[in-house]
Amino acid sequence: MRGYKIITLLLIGVFVITSGFGCKGLGCSTDSASQPVALTYWGVWDSPTQVASLIQDYQASHPTVKVTYKQLRYEEYERKLLEAWADDRGPDVFAIPASWLNKYQNRIVPMPSTVQIPVQEIKGTIKKETVVTLQTVKGLSANEVKNQYVDVVYNNVVKNNQIYALPYSLDTLVTFYNEDLLDQASLPEKIITFNDLVDQTSQLTKVTTDNKIVQSGVALGTADNIPRFFDIVSSLMLQTQVNLKGTKFNPVGEEQSAARFQEAINFYISFARPGLASYSWSKSLPNAFDMFSSGKLAYFFGYSYHADALRKAGVPFEWGITNFPQTEGSQGTKYYADYWVNVVAKKSKNQGVAWNFIQNTASAQNVKKYLDQNKKPTALRSLIIEQKNNPDIAPFANQVLTADNWYTGYDYPKAESYMADFINGLADNKIDINNQSDLKLFIDRINQTYQPSQ
Repeated sequence: MRGYKIITLLLIGVFVITSGFGCKGLGCSTDSASQPVALTYWGVWDSPTQVASLIQDYQASHPTVKVTYKQLRYEEYERKLLEAWADDRGPDVFAIPASWLNKYQNRIVPMPSTVQIPVQEIKGTIKKETVVTLQTVKGLSANEVKNQYVDVVYNNVVKNNQIYALPYSLDTLVTFYNEDLLDQASLPEKIITFNDLVDQTSQLTKVTTDNKIVQSGVALGTADNIPRFFDIVSSLMLQTQVNLKGTKFNPVGEEQSAARFQEAINFYISFARPGLASYSWSKSLPNAFDMFSSGKLAYFFGYSYHADALRKAGVPFEWGITNFPQTEGSQGTKYYADYWVNVVAKKSKNQGVAWNFIQNTASAQNVKKYLDQNKKPTALRSLIIEQKNNPDIAPFANQVLTADNWYTGYDYPKAESYMADFINGLADNKIDINNQSDLKLFIDRINQTYQPSQ
C-alpha cells in the first residue's frame, strides 16, 4: 500500500511538472519560448560600440536571444562570408551594400509574413511576474516598406513583392567645402549648381606654369584618386536623364540618352583637361579626401562617414557640408544614394528570429538612438523632419526623399572597375567617347556584370 502511494505521488508530480506543455495561447510560457537563441551578426563599417544600443535594447525585451556582432574589414568581407558558409558557421544576419542585393539573392531569404518570437512580458494582476512567452509577430508588407521608407529603399529591397533587406540609415553624396579657401578667393557663397562650380573652379585652383596643380578647386575628372568616383559620374548621368535603369546597361540605346551620356561624361572629364577653364585635377594628385583634409582642395564630394573622419582628424580649417550640386535648369532635384542593408542568410538556423531582429531594430522607435549617437542620416520618412533640424545631418536629410541609384547587376565591384577603366582611358586620351568600338567595349563589359555568375 505504501508503495502504491509513492507511485501515485510520483505520477501526480510528473503531471504537475509537464502539464504546462499542453498550455496554448500567447500568454503561455513554454519550453520553446525559454530555449536560448544565438544570433551572429556581421558588418563592416559599424563598430561593436556603434551597434551596441540596438543589440542591448533588443536583448532586453528578448532575453532568450543573444546577438553577437562581428566587425570585419571590407577587403576580406566577401571571402570570409564564403569561407564561413562553406563550413556552416556563417552569420545569421549580415550587412551588404544595397548594390549587392542581386548578387546575394540566392544566399539570403525574404522577410516572412509572420514569425514566432520569444518575448519577455509582465503577467498577473495581483502578483506580478516576468515570463517569457512565444508571440506571433507580423512582418512588414511591401506596401508598408513603401510608406515607411524613402523611395530608393523600396526600389532596392523589394523584389516580386517580397522584402529582402532593411537599412538602418541611408547615405547620400554631398558637397564638402573648405570655408577658408572660399574666403581667401573672395567667394561669399557656396556652389548650388554645376555652373557655379565651373565659375568658382578657376578662382580656387592654383596651377604652376607646367600645369602642376598645387591647390585644387574640385576633385573631378579621374577615377583612381577620387573616392566614390562611380557615384559622382552616376549622379551626373541620373541628373541629365541618361537611360540607366533596366535589365541591362544601355545608356546610348536612345538618341537623346546617348547625347546626354556623352555630355555628362565629357563634363566630368573636363576637370582633368589642362587648358580648360574647369581644369583643377589630375591623376598625379593625392587621394581627394587626403587632399581635402590637408587644406588644399576646396570642394570634395563624399558621404557622412567622411564627415566622421574629418571630425576625428580635427583638421585645422573651417569646413562645412552642403547639398550635392544640381544641373542648371533641371526638373526637381536628384541625389545619389549609397548605403548598406541588413539581410538574413539562407543557411541561418534561426531565420525567423534573425528577421525579427532586423525588423525590430530598424523600426523608427528603436533605430533613432543609433542614428543620433552615430550622426547617421535616416532612411525612414518619419524621422526626416527631425533630422533636418540637426546641423550635422541636415544636408543628408534634405536629400533622401529624392535620392536614387541605378546599378542592378550581379557584380558591382567589377562594374565599378570597368567604369574606372573607361574614365581613365578618356582622361589619358587612350580612348575616344566618339569611337563606337571604344564605347561598345565599355558597355559590353558593364553588361557582363548583369549576368549571374555560375
